[in-house]
Amino acid sequence: MSDDLKEKISYVNKIFENFSNFIELSDFRSFLLFTLTSQVPTNILAQIGLGGNKEVINLPYNPIFNIYYQKINLISAGSLIVYVKKETISEKFILDKDDRIIKNFLSANEMSLAFRGKEKFLLPKISDCTVYNNDGKSNLKVKVDDLFHSLESFLAVAEPNLLFVVDATNESESDILFTFNMVPEMPGRIDQKVLKIDVFFDKTHKTKDKTYLKREEDYTIKYLNDIKEISHADTYKSAFSLILHVKSFSKP
Repeated sequence: MSDDLKEKISYVNKIFENFSNFIELSDFRSFLLFTLTSQVPTNILAQIGLGGNKEVINLPYNPIFNIYYQKINLISAGSLIVYVKKETISEKFILDKDDRIIKNFLSANEMSLAFRGKEKFLLPKISDCTVYNNDGKSNLKVKVDDLFHSLESFLAVAEPNLLFVVDATNESESDILFTFNMVPEMPGRIDQKVLKIDVFFDKTHKTKDKTYLKREEDYTIKYLNDIKEISHADTYKSAFSLILHVKSFSKP
């Protein structure tokens, strides 16, 4: 293995050294867009190849830690908790998709593209307890599966719907773009669970303050703050990724 590759893998391992199943996002808007990728049928992300199949959008809230969170059950590595610190946005249990509270976080374009039916938001109050099942200790090990040397290669091969970004602390360092590789790890040590990631080192910081990536038919890349109107040609010829900037890997 080359020294450069060893150095990059070592750097990623250091970032994920104390990873304990939690990803804190930078703001509630990012969290809401993250939720929409997985729970709404005819939303903005379903139109561009993403999305789930529910008209009820759950926004679980933990009133003890004051966080909104989503729990993702992984095949071989337990649960992943994606969360954002936020005081409750409403005391209501049900919010209509057109509620002004929701409109505060989504642009007009996103609102028009996101909803087509009678979607509604549920705000259940829940405290997830799975993290305490092992006395609060995580035996999750993050390993680099593929390291890509260009963003075009990353988007073409991995085709990530969600792209997490660990922003560099200074301009001289690279941002770390990663996505989870859900291919199951072969059984190994019984006291260790493995979560694999695909990684790209971005020296140019082009995803800074951006919300979406658009990969054109010719594999050129556009960095977007918002998604404008999408034509039928865009749906078939382009691919979109939601950019999620990681605030921390800390437990709430």
